[in-house]
Amino acid sequence: MKHFIAIMLTLQLFTTSFTVSSESVNYYVIAKQAMPFQITTEDNQHTGIVSDIITKIFVDKYTINYHVYPFNRMISELEAGGEKNWITYGSPNWGSVQAENLSDKPIYTVSHSILSNAKSDFSYTDINDIKDKVFILLYGFDYPTLQPYIDSGEIRELRVKDYAAAFRILDKMPQDAIFIEMTSRIQYNLKIQSKDLNSYHLQDFSALIPTYPIYLALDPKMDSELQLFINQQLSDLTAAGTLTEIISQYM
Repeated sequence: MKHFIAIMLTLQLFTTSFTVSSESVNYYVIAKQAMPFQITTEDNQHTGIVSDIITKIFVDKYTINYHVYPFNRMISELEAGGEKNWITYGSPNWGSVQAENLSDKPIYTVSHSILSNAKSDFSYTDINDIKDKVFILLYGFDYPTLQPYIDSGEIRELRVKDYAAAFRILDKMPQDAIFIEMTSRIQYNLKIQSKDLNSYHLQDFSALIPTYPIYLALDPKMDSELQLFINQQLSDLTAAGTLTEIISQYM
C-alpha cells in the first residue's frame, strides 16, 4: 500500500511539474522595424529592450512562443484575436489593439526627433520650417499628430520599409528630406549601420509629437492570474533596477 501511495505521489508531482513547464505565452515581434525594442537575428535569436524584458519576466516559468510579422500583418493577427495569452508592446497613444490592455507600469518613455543630413542648414523651430520638406516615415506606422497636415497636403510623406532606406534618401536629398522617427530607434540604427553621426543632425520634435510612455500590451482576454504574474514581475524588475540595466545596453 505504501509503495502504491509513493507511486501516486510521484505521478502527481510529475503531472504538476509538466503543467507548469508546459504553460506558454505568445509573444508578437515586429520584423525589422522595431530595433532596439525588438531585434531578431537571422538565426532567430531574440533580443532588444522589450524582448529582454519578456525573457526576464517569464524565465524558468513559461515557454515563450515567438511570432514575427511585418507591422501591419502583426496588427491584423492581433485584431483577429491572436494566439491565446499573447503579449507585445504598445501605448495609449497608439490606439487599437496595442492600447486595449496594458501593463500596470510603463517600460520606457518614447521621444521623437527629426533627422536631417548635415549638408543641409535646416533648423526646426515650428511647423512652417518643415512644410516644404519631404517627410520620410516608416511604412505601416501611424503618426496621429502629423496626419492632419498630411491629409491637408501641407506635409508630403514618403514611406520607406526600413532605416537603411531612410538614411539613403537623406543622403540623396540632403536639402529636401527629413526623417521623423523615435529618437532611440534613429540612434540605434545609425550605430548598427556604422553611420558617421557627424553626417547627420538630430533635432527634438516633441513640440509636434510629445513624449509618451510605452507599456507591455496584453491580450484583452488574457488569463487573470497570468496578467497578475506579469505585472508583479514587471514591478519587481523595476524595483531591482533591472529595467534600467536592460535599457542602458541599447542606448
